[in-house]
Amino acid sequence: MTTNAPCQAFDLLLAEMRGLALKTSSVWFLWVNILFALFILGRTYFSPDSLPVASHLPSAVMESVMAIVLFIASAGLFIQRLAPIQNAPWLSKLAQAAVLTQSLCWSACFYVLIASDDLKIVFPFAAVLLFSALISLYFNPHVLLSFIAPIWLTIFITSMAYNANITVLYSLLWVLLAGLIESGRRMLNNWFILALQTQQKNADLISQLELLANRDPLTGIANRRAFELRLEEEVARHQREGGDLALIMLDVDHFKIYNDSFGHQTGDRCLATLAQCLARASLHATGIPARPGGEEFVVLLPRSNETQAIEVAKAIAEDLRQLNIEHPGSPVLPRVTVSQGIASWRPGMAPRTLIAHADAALYQAKQQGRNCFVTWSRHD
Repeated sequence: MTTNAPCQAFDLLLAEMRGLALKTSSVWFLWVNILFALFILGRTYFSPDSLPVASHLPSAVMESVMAIVLFIASAGLFIQRLAPIQNAPWLSKLAQAAVLTQSLCWSACFYVLIASDDLKIVFPFAAVLLFSALISLYFNPHVLLSFIAPIWLTIFITSMAYNANITVLYSLLWVLLAGLIESGRRMLNNWFILALQTQQKNADLISQLELLANRDPLTGIANRRAFELRLEEEVARHQREGGDLALIMLDVDHFKIYNDSFGHQTGDRCLATLAQCLARASLHATGIPARPGGEEFVVLLPRSNETQAIEVAKAIAEDLRQLNIEHPGSPVLPRVTVSQGIASWRPGMAPRTLIAHADAALYQAKQQGRNCFVTWSRHD
């Protein structure tokens, strides 16, 4: 996965994280706008002589614009605080609208300052404000540009229009500021994407490790670890919510003879075929087939009673009959067959007890000549 050609999954992650980051960082950025607006209002109120305003641009314009900044920022913080769903997409759109509106207000503020010939505060104040935006919005270039561009253009054009003494060095200073902001944005955004790529790679690696830890490498179905964990989860869930739960334990009849006759590779293919058979037979019952080890298999059947478990057992036997995998050395039939033990869960029963009941029923099926199923309730 590279920055230039990200996969679709990474694109989705990037869009999601940009929206989440915008919602989170906009809180800090709105507070910055509140503090800066209070500074401008305080400067105007406590030092009126330091801010001479032309007659056609009364100080009321500045106060009105700063009041709008305070209102929008405060409203944005209030709405985000009380939003019922903190990750709602509309919050990101609200943050984008607030950022653009704040930019237009600050553009008007700087226009008043420049038109009033108060240039001393413009560059340092604008630089701090723009770099604050960079820190908050670097991960979303469109939102960042929507804030910076109106302010930068307003200052640059207004300075040229209202001040004939503007030097080339002053103009270059603003161009340099724009270059610093863009280079900083690129650097921070690269770090942001690199961090997300690392996170995605780690998540993919964890998923692969979990898959390897929970899947039988030969058959592709759940292994003993995954089966035991799922069994504990289902027992706990059924203990809380009630309902039926059944377990089928299977064993390939005389599999050692099959291995000795055809070799271990053919034996492995036989086990893989049987696993597919279990998956097909238990699909309608949302069963979970697993291979604890060797030629032993289990099928966990949540929300299934004994009658439904018997239907699954019959479907397994019928599927195997149709597959007709030859097993000439078997004393039962000249094809592969299985013995099955069925046990049903009862309230208060521990997972180990359910396994023990299914195992006992399987043992009884073998005692009865194999190629059959026995239920624990009937055996008991």
